[in-house]
Parts: sequence; C-alpha cells; structure tokens
Amino acid sequence: MLRLTLEYTPSIRFKLMLLVLACILPAALLAALLIDYDYQLTYDNFTRSAMATARANAMEVDKELAIVESALVGLSTSPDLRLGDLQAFDAQARQLGARQNMFNVVLEDASGQQLMNTFRPYGVPLPREPDSASLKFMRERDATFISSLFVGPVAQRPMVALGIPLRSREGIWCALTASIAVERFGGILRQQHYPDHWITSIIDRGGRIVARTADMQRFVGTQALPQVRERMHQQAEGAFETRTLDGTPILAVMSRAVNSGWTVAIGIPLENLKSEMRRKLWSLVLATIGLLGAGLLIAWRIGTRIRRAMHDLIAPALALGAGEQLAPVSYGVREADEVGDALVKASAMLLRAQHQANHDALTGIANRAMFHEVLARQLAICQRSHGKLAVLYLDLDHFKAINDTHGHAAGDQLLIEASVRLRSQLRKADLAARLGGDEFAVMLADVGAAETAHVVDKLSALMAQPYQIDGLTLTAAASIGVALYPAAGESLALLLAAADQAMYQAKAARRLGPRG
Repeated sequence: MLRLTLEYTPSIRFKLMLLVLACILPAALLAALLIDYDYQLTYDNFTRSAMATARANAMEVDKELAIVESALVGLSTSPDLRLGDLQAFDAQARQLGARQNMFNVVLEDASGQQLMNTFRPYGVPLPREPDSASLKFMRERDATFISSLFVGPVAQRPMVALGIPLRSREGIWCALTASIAVERFGGILRQQHYPDHWITSIIDRGGRIVARTADMQRFVGTQALPQVRERMHQQAEGAFETRTLDGTPILAVMSRAVNSGWTVAIGIPLENLKSEMRRKLWSLVLATIGLLGAGLLIAWRIGTRIRRAMHDLIAPALALGAGEQLAPVSYGVREADEVGDALVKASAMLLRAQHQANHDALTGIANRAMFHEVLARQLAICQRSHGKLAVLYLDLDHFKAINDTHGHAAGDQLLIEASVRLRSQLRKADLAARLGGDEFAVMLADVGAAETAHVVDKLSALMAQPYQIDGLTLTAAASIGVALYPAAGESLALLLAAADQAMYQAKAARRLGPRG
C-alpha cells in the first residue's frame, strides 16, 4: 500500500514541472502583451517623429517664402519708387534679385501693365496681362499672393511667384512680384539629411510637386499621389499607409504649412520600417523564450523586475525629449539605474547647452543671437498685425575707465548689477540682452513713442544711480538710443542700425553736456 501510494505521489521534479508550467502560462501571456505593446509603441513613436520632421520642414518652407516677402517689402520702401524713378528702382531690384536668388522682379499697375521686369532690359516694351489671377487676388484681398507651381513662359522652367500689393501716397495701386526657381526649395530638402530610403516632397496647394529629395527633375510639376492630394485638402497634417504608383507600400506623413498652404509629404517604405521593427520583435521573442525556458520562479521574477525597470525608463526618456529637467530615480536594476543616470546627465547637459546658447554667461540675460531671433519674430508679427515696438540700445558711460582703474572683477560685478536694474523696469513681454562689453539692448513690445519715452526716463534715472561694489562707489550712467517701429525702419537691420546710431548720438550729447 505504501509503495502504491508512493508511485502515485507526484515527485519534486513533477511538481517543479507544474510550477514551471504555472509560471510559463501567465508569463508567456504577459510577454506576448508586452511585445505587442512595444511593437505598437515603436511604430507610433516613429510616426510621431516623422510627423515632427514634416512639420518642421513645412515651417522652413514658410520661412523661405517669408524671406522673399520681407525682401520685397524692403524693396517697396525705396525712395526711387516713391519718386517714380523706375530706372533706378529697376537697378535696385536687379541687385536684390541677385542677392536673394530670384529669377526676376516685376512691377505692374492695376491694369496688368508691366512697368518694370528685371528679366528684360530696362526701357523695352513690356506686356500687359489684365486678367492675371495674381493681380485679381491682391486687388480684392490686399494681401500677399503665393502662386502654385507654373512654367515660366519666357524661361520655360518651373518656378513659383510671390507678390505684394502696394499703394502710393497718392492712392495709386500697383503690385511687386518676384519669381523663384524651384531649385531654391530643393535646397531646403537637401539641408535636412534624411535617411536614404525616405522620399520627401514639397507640394503646392494644387497638389503639384515643387521639390523632391530624389529624381527632382523627373517629378517636379507632376501630381502627388491621389491619396496624398485627397488628405491634404481634408486635414492640415496626418499619417497613413498607402502605396506608390508602382505599388510599393509606404507610410505617408504630411504637414501643411500655415502661411503658404503648401504641404510637406514624407514617404517611408514600410519594408524598411517594419523590417527593423520585426528584428526588434524577434529579439524580444527569443529573449522571452530563453527566460521562460529556464522555468525558475526567480528567473521569472527577475525578468519581471527588468521589464518594469525598462518600462519605467520610457517616461524620463520622453521627458528628456520634451526638454524637461530630470531627477535621479532608482529602478532596482543596476543597468536601468545607469541608463537613468545617463538620462539625468543628458537632461542637465541639454538644458545647460540651451541656456548657454541663448544667454550671456556673465549676466544671465539674453545674448545677441537670442535678441536678434526674438526681435525678428516680433517684427514679423508686427508686420502682419500692424503692431508697434521699440528697440533701445544702451551703452554704459565711463565703463572702460572703471575696468582700467578698479579691475575686471569690479567691472563684471557692475555689468551684473546693471543687468538686474535693466530687467527690473521691463514687463514679461519685453526682452533685455547684453550685446557684448558694456552694450545692452532692450525690445519693448507693443509700445508707442510715449510709453517708450517713459521707460527710457525710468531707465536713465535708475542706471545713473551709483553702484556700491566692494566698498567702492562707482557711477556708470547709460547713454540710450531709441528706434521705433515702423518709423525708424521696417526691417531688422534698419531698426538695429537706427537704435545704434541714436545711442551714439545720445552718448555724444552727454559728452558735450548742457551749454549756457
């Protein structure tokens, strides 16, 4: 009886097998869910990354067209145009076209009669196009016109046109238009350094390809894929799987530029995308099988701990991509902790690099590069909304003498305290920057002459107060130059030059002092 009982009593090996099976079944299910989740997460992350690339490229297209528009706006302010000296204005337009890589610049009146065309010698008879779609658009909407792709009737090459409406003081209406070769937009794509198997196209509002990363000469002027044309008219951006004209499956990612209405479309062959994902999938499957093959509870627990640690790294990795600051966290596995520490260090390095790139190392306020970038954006906003702003240039008087007499340490401390005084009088919408040495600049957003004068008076009084530095009483008042937009200039260069000149005039006046 005892022997019979022993024969039917499960052995330790059998119980271990049951334990292994009990571990394998839920662990296998969990592993399958994790693999599927990771596969989908990888695909979604890749799609979002490609979408961000398309969105950034669409902004570059608008930026390139904005450069042309700004150049035309600057040209339209020419005194020669206001005085009617078209020959001199033609010479200026030719110089601008050469600098800006424009094919030609055309000035025409409201009837469509060309008054000037830099593609032809000045003085020759010019055509009249009374039914021009661009003129009709600019007359009716009084807005900038951006054409779709067309083949120039004279040059016989694909190009696009951008025009701005003008009106003289006497009320005479005309339009200034520049034609741009499509190679300029091909240059935008060449600068992006896409993976070799990506195909990126810039598509105009009519669905025609303006530029392409591969076979540009062959495809420029042809219609984009029907699915892409349909989607671009339905939504501003999106990602979907489709097939090329030759039947190749691709992931299509597209984003429409806000101002021009053009679309950047990226085609990524699914075979290239999914082969890499399948390799990752199979590596996870084999790793899971290897772990489950061991059949030990401790192996399963370690695997679960590792999986949890790796999963917990997703949040800090995404936070790093968003530019957030990370804090050290322990994940319970040394390798995961090392990766987490690396992410923390990378976060600190990224934030430090971003701050150093845009801020002055001594004073902590914006540097010249950041000031120019923010001012350029604000100018673009003002040009669209007819807003106002002011630029102040400040130079500290007698700073060199303080440096020479009391040393650079005292001079540096004076600069730091000067920047603190400067920022104390500004709003959040304003920006203070150190341009270098003892020169500072301020951008005042949405202010007119009266508000600017009030700020200048407060700054002048505050900056003239003595500084208490290391037991010394030092005085370094500020000479302030003011340039108002648009009175002093409508472009970045003109506005900065006006502020700089005004600052030097203020400094010269302070040297002369009052005379009785």
